[in-house]
Amino acid sequence: MRVSIAVPSRNHGRFLWRCLQSIATQDHADFEVLIADGGSTDDSSEIIAGFVRQDGRFRLVSTSDAGQADAVNRALREGTGDIACFLNADDEYLERDVLRRIVNAFATHPDIDVVTCGGSYLDANGRRLRPVRLRYHPLDKFVGMRRRIAVLQPATFWRRAITARFPFRADLHFAFDHLFFYQLLLEYRWLELPDRIAGYRLHGANKSLMISSARVTELVELEAVKYGAGTFRPAYLRLVALVTGYADHLPRALQTPVKRLIYLIVNSLSFLTVYRLPGI
Repeated sequence: MRVSIAVPSRNHGRFLWRCLQSIATQDHADFEVLIADGGSTDDSSEIIAGFVRQDGRFRLVSTSDAGQADAVNRALREGTGDIACFLNADDEYLERDVLRRIVNAFATHPDIDVVTCGGSYLDANGRRLRPVRLRYHPLDKFVGMRRRIAVLQPATFWRRAITARFPFRADLHFAFDHLFFYQLLLEYRWLELPDRIAGYRLHGANKSLMISSARVTELVELEAVKYGAGTFRPAYLRLVALVTGYADHLPRALQTPVKRLIYLIVNSLSFLTVYRLPGI
C-alpha cells in the first residue's frame, strides 16, 4: 500500500528538516510526500529543494495557498496512494516503522477506514516531553465522540478516497481538522491503536493552542455543525468568543494573563461538566 503524506509548510524551516527526515527514514518505502509551501520567506525552500533533489518520492506541489487547509487539499489532490494523512512541518514521526505499522493495520483490518494512534509532545529541540493524553477525564469512557473529539491529527490516517468526499474546509484556519475528523467519525469505521507514533511539537506559536476570538469563533461553528446553530453549546462559545475578543484588544502586558485565565476557567468548567460545556 502506498501512503500519501501531505506536508503543509510556511516559515517553519527550523523544524522542517526533522519533519521530512522522519519520513525519509521510514522502513516502509512505498510512500509519497506532497509538500505545499505557502510562500515561505525563511530557509524552507532550500530544505524542500534538497529533499526533492535527493529523493523522487518528495514533491513540491504548490508554492501558494489560502491557508493550511487549502494547502493540505492541494497536496492530497496530487496523491496517488491508498492511504492519506498530513504531517505539519513542525511535527514528526517518532519511529522508523510508523508507516509500516499503519499499512499493516489497514491490511489486517480491511473493513477499517481510519486508523488513529497516540503520540508525545516535543519541545522546540525535538526532545520528548510527555505523552499526549487525549482521554484524561476519569469518566471519559462514558462520553461519546460527539461531545469531544479526541484525535491526534499527525497520528491519524485514512483511506485516500475519503478525501474526495470530505475535503478540508479552506475557509477555516483553526478547526478544519476537527470538523474533518468529526465527519469521519459519523461516516466511517475507525481503529484506535495505543502506539505513540507522532511527535507534536510545542514551540509557543501552535495554532491549536492559541486563545483568540478567531479560533473560538471557529469552534462555535464546529459546535453548530454537531448540535445545531440554535443550541446551547454554540451559544455558550459565542459568549466565550465575545469575552476573548475584548481580551484581544487589551494592552499586550495584560493579554497573556487574561487569556490564560479565560482558558483555565472555560476548560475547568468543561472538565467539571464532563464536556457538557465545550472547552477551548
